[in-house]
Amino acid sequence: MCFTMRKRPSDAAPTHAATIRRRLTLTADLGTNSIKALKRAIALATFVTPTVVYFQDGKKEVYLSAAVQRHLRKLYDSLRRGEPILSRTRFANFLEMEQGEQAPLLTEEKYTFGKFLEVWWLEFGLKAEKPISLDQKDLSKPISNYFISSSHNTYLSGNQLSGRSTADAYRRVLRRGCRCVEIDVWDSDTQSSTPERPRDASSKPPSRFEHVRHLSGGSLHTAAAHLKGTVEEKIEKTRQMLGVEKTHSHSPRCSKSELSPPPFGREVGAPFDPASLANDLDTERSSMRSRPSLPPDEPIVMHGYTFTAPVGFREVCKAIREVAFETTNLPIIVSLEVHADQEQQGVMVQIMKEEWAGLLVDKPNDTCPNGRMPRLEELLNKILVKVKRASPSPEGTMSTLSPNTTIEDDASGSEEDRSSLLNGAKKPKVPICESLSALAIYTHSEHFTNFESPAAKIPSHIFSINENKILELIASKHHELFSHNRHFFMRAYPKGLRFDSSNLDPSQFWRKGVQMVAMNWQSWDEGMMLNEAMFSGEHGWVLKPPGYRSEDALAPDEEAFPHRTLDLIITVLAGQHIPLPEGTSSAHSRSLRPVVKCELHVEKVEERPGAFIDGAGKVRECDYKQRTGAGKTDHPDFSNVKNNFQFLGVQRVMEQLSFVRFKVEDDALRLVSLRDACVGWACIRLDRLATGYRFVHLFDANGNQTQGVLLIRVDKHFR
Repeated sequence: MCFTMRKRPSDAAPTHAATIRRRLTLTADLGTNSIKALKRAIALATFVTPTVVYFQDGKKEVYLSAAVQRHLRKLYDSLRRGEPILSRTRFANFLEMEQGEQAPLLTEEKYTFGKFLEVWWLEFGLKAEKPISLDQKDLSKPISNYFISSSHNTYLSGNQLSGRSTADAYRRVLRRGCRCVEIDVWDSDTQSSTPERPRDASSKPPSRFEHVRHLSGGSLHTAAAHLKGTVEEKIEKTRQMLGVEKTHSHSPRCSKSELSPPPFGREVGAPFDPASLANDLDTERSSMRSRPSLPPDEPIVMHGYTFTAPVGFREVCKAIREVAFETTNLPIIVSLEVHADQEQQGVMVQIMKEEWAGLLVDKPNDTCPNGRMPRLEELLNKILVKVKRASPSPEGTMSTLSPNTTIEDDASGSEEDRSSLLNGAKKPKVPICESLSALAIYTHSEHFTNFESPAAKIPSHIFSINENKILELIASKHHELFSHNRHFFMRAYPKGLRFDSSNLDPSQFWRKGVQMVAMNWQSWDEGMMLNEAMFSGEHGWVLKPPGYRSEDALAPDEEAFPHRTLDLIITVLAGQHIPLPEGTSSAHSRSLRPVVKCELHVEKVEERPGAFIDGAGKVRECDYKQRTGAGKTDHPDFSNVKNNFQFLGVQRVMEQLSFVRFKVEDDALRLVSLRDACVGWACIRLDRLATGYRFVHLFDANGNQTQGVLLIRVDKHFR
């Protein structure tokens, strides 16, 4: 493994020292070892910008800042213990005792500093996150024994009220490792002349505002469509009164939005401003007119009873097929929230069978006997549909039991938030047709009433429950909830008040065995950081730890999994290429004052069943959150500031469901701006946090990987 970083471009004129360094770099392959040694010495003594270090006789190179190289040189000197060159025995002891390597094999008797770095880097690696061996991934368990990376309202690219619906959103989340996506399906949008308001042939042509309304009005409830139209007309009248020129799709602002998709995710800490809704609507109208028209008489995908723009159901299905198994062959679950009538449901079935031919699970697996959930290895390269059942239960599915209700248990908001429409009327119930219901082979939606109901015993059922309701069940029915989730699927989704696409904390739901925690991938906030850590390198499916699986059902909760106490010490040594605040130039790099914050995400006292919490019993924030002092520049050395995190005596830690989260902030920006000062972050599952000297790779505020790294030392012990 080789960690390669390019030198950061600079607008400044090259110095004489930089010219010397560049000449040395260009002639290194032809030079001698003494020239390379001289080059490194000059770099350490003079340069702040990372300089090249060659491995394997110049065939491989990495860039390391002066601060990072100083710490690694200091480590090498301490390992030598006064000897001129590091011995094989001491190198092996370091790799085994400090780095946690198992029986490291070293072939040479002595190691110079350059050879020490080369062997350590290329043969053992310095990444803080342990790699996943996909060849050794256990696929032999029933699919309900895995946590699944899941998305809520996948089609949205922004907030929940006025964000744009796009098929590209499915491509992005699937390529990122999501394996459970959601599609909200509504009747064809072309039915602009609705039964309530048939258009008379002699009436005047519709205004452009009516035309825009009909683009989504056919599938919205009349009250919501009317409200949307009123807002649009108010905006236009205000523009005309003020004499403000209308912004068209060919303007720079709209052209930028159309030519390059908006950043996939709301920036960490970015506020949701209701006042910006009008501008969002204008942008959506422009983009809707510029995009291809929706296919006639085919269902559409959108967030109902809001101002979101639609996208065609077929277009979404094509996007899913296009990238479904581009990076992995592990199965996908498509969660359908159906608001379309039965005629359009039949069209949905036809489209799915056409677009997902050869991939769609439309009949029980021959190798899976009735009553048993399939193993993960039996569903490779397959797409499963999650949808409600029709009544009575169709033949050929796993169960003869089916509820006779069509309650909207999968609504995007809580029942309190979404049970009635804007005009006070009850939301209409949508019966599911037989052909669509027949696709719910191993994943069918059930309305939750209680854990004793017949529906709660059907192997293929999935309870989709609002986050607030699950928290209530954790408090009142903890053992029943945990026992259910050992055997059967449960899906948690965000409460309806999260209009800004913010996220819940998924870790507390995973710790209760909830397999699918649907996240708003539009926002890279704390919840999405934890989700990234949970499924990093896992291709969207993570086997539950011992005690959480169906095979552990006979073991009491207290005996099923170990309760261990954690001692964790992390020292931040240095960094390089720390990302700059968004919108700032490279000239800001010298004024950057990076602060590293570290948070330990473990089971808190208030999460434990039956725990009595009073004012003195709550966990103090400082117990799990700590920070360094401020470093200097984008290549900081933290040696001269507080750089130590200590989490000692942390009880009841489940390593596979606990996380360490790093957040780098610009301390200078925090003092002068109300904006979130986050410039980079990383999050690592505790069982995958490697010990010893390690590099932490940083993401930016929009979830994109950067060149930024932190050099840390990790000391982790359980007792």
